[in-house]
Amino acid sequence: MGVTTRQAVLIAALAAAAVAAPSIRNGFVADDQWVIAQRSFLRDPPSVGAVLVEPYWPATFGGSMWRPAVLTSFVLDYRISASPHWFHVENVVWAAIAAALLTLLACELTGPLTGLTAGLLFAVHPVHVEAVANVVGRAELMAAAGYATALLCALRVERRPTYLIGVALGAAFGMASKELVATLPAAILLVYAAKRMDWRRSWRPVLAAAAPIVGYYIIHAVVNRHAVFFAGGIAVGIEGLGAVQRTWAMVPISLEWWRLLLFPVHLSADYSPGELTVATGLTAGHLFSALVWAALGYLAWRTRRTVPGIAIGLAWFVITVSPVANIVVPMELLIAERTLYLPSFGIAFALASAAVAAPWSPRVRAAVVGFVVLLGAARSIARVPVWHDDETHYQALKRDAPRSYRTLWLEGKDEFAAGRWGAGERFLLESIALAPGITGPRVDLGRFYISAKLWQPAIRQLRAAVAVDSALTPAWDALREAYLGAGDSAAAASLRSRADTTGVRIPAVPH
Repeated sequence: MGVTTRQAVLIAALAAAAVAAPSIRNGFVADDQWVIAQRSFLRDPPSVGAVLVEPYWPATFGGSMWRPAVLTSFVLDYRISASPHWFHVENVVWAAIAAALLTLLACELTGPLTGLTAGLLFAVHPVHVEAVANVVGRAELMAAAGYATALLCALRVERRPTYLIGVALGAAFGMASKELVATLPAAILLVYAAKRMDWRRSWRPVLAAAAPIVGYYIIHAVVNRHAVFFAGGIAVGIEGLGAVQRTWAMVPISLEWWRLLLFPVHLSADYSPGELTVATGLTAGHLFSALVWAALGYLAWRTRRTVPGIAIGLAWFVITVSPVANIVVPMELLIAERTLYLPSFGIAFALASAAVAAPWSPRVRAAVVGFVVLLGAARSIARVPVWHDDETHYQALKRDAPRSYRTLWLEGKDEFAAGRWGAGERFLLESIALAPGITGPRVDLGRFYISAKLWQPAIRQLRAAVAVDSALTPAWDALREAYLGAGDSAAAASLRSRADTTGVRIPAVPH
């Protein structure tokens, strides 16, 4: 009960480091391979300027997004060691820093006891494992650190205007790490309200945060060929939907957020169609989700004076989850656990506020919070090995998301490689049915058909693939090969001329 702010910050940082430490044994897994491990540019960049303008994803993957702070951190890591274990050490450090800064923010808003409780709940939350145990998740950790730094400085501006520099630097660092920091001006208004400060005086820190955010998008438009608000792709199931339709489709899916944040027993690296359903009509899920959101809104309203931390925490969640909710901007994924890293602080803060305000004795409160923290830590530590290597990750994916189109796609390729063509075809056809707008499974199935000299089935799949993506050179190449194999040289010749009109170059295929 006599904990100080300094002690609360230290304890939360140590807890975050402790549950993250087992990830040091992990290697490069999944997206780590493309963003880091197989990217010679990061090992030997031609210049500092080249690093600062390099897109986050390599050119072979579309060259999308711009996160210079994160790429710079990877370049610096390579200067020390090329071992993935060192990269994971850095992630553990960033996890501790982010937890410490957010705990300090919670202490500033409510006091050391609530701050410590919120910090511990945040530090051990199992939904963070994907962000911490997978190296590319560092973007979440660095963005959270910049976000918290800017907010801490914003609360001190009234005492010393020079803290405006800290607000701007925190916003700039956060934006250079991940785009979700664009919500920072709204969060500044929230913390001013939480501290009962005159929100009309918040205009200076709001402008100090907004300036580097606007600057980021201006520079982004210059250094990256993609649209400024491009999020790397559009999630399967929401292609072609407008903002209103996406919002409606995400209403029932948002229930998964609450399950992950409040009952994170089942975790997964994939939440794609097959595991989640995108529904644009009225369903029972829409009604139940609306009921949940209404109940939470009612709870926040009823406790706004007695336990204001509940409303503050829920408002934090809404603000910070909005960039990854497929509403304002469509994302490449429907849901990803790593994107809930910063939003989860709001839920930890709300739960901590409720726990401290509960009519319990200090001993009961400590026992309840301690039990929850131990459960979270145990679940987090048990989840970390999933990201040990690609094979372990793949086996976990099959357990956690067996009906996802991604899992079925990978299993289909494995079955074909093992010579079990019937099972391979079935898996790939199921994957195609779940994600008809994704060309990869169609192209792979088409190539397998070609290797078996099943020309007509190959032609059907490959024609569908180029209809979805007319710039997909491998699909055009394989389709021409299938036409030639079927003896239809006229169609193959016609195909070459059609491809030329789209700017796709098809290499010659020998008869």
